[in-house]
Amino acid sequence: MALTESQLREAISLSKSSRYDIVKHAIEWIYLNIQNEEFRKLDQADIINKALSDIVTDVVTPEKMAEFDKKNKKIKI
Repeated sequence: MALTESQLREAISLSKSSRYDIVKHAIEWIYLNIQNEEFRKLDQADIINKALSDIVTDVVTPEKMAEFDKKNKKIKI
C-alpha cells in the first residue's frame, strides 16, 4: 500500500534511518523489482512512491532485499 504524500513525508521525518539511506534503499528496491508486473504497470512517480512507502513502513528491509535478490539470481540462472 502506497502512502499519501503527507503520510510519506511524515514517515520519512520520523524514521530512524537517514533520508539518504531511505532513498538509497528505495532505488535498490526499484532496481530489484523493475521486471515485477506490479511495478511495470505503474508510472514513474507511483513507482517511486511505492518504493519509498515500502521502505519507510518496513515492508521491505535491506535484509529482505538481499534475500529477494539472491532468490531472483537463482531463478535467472
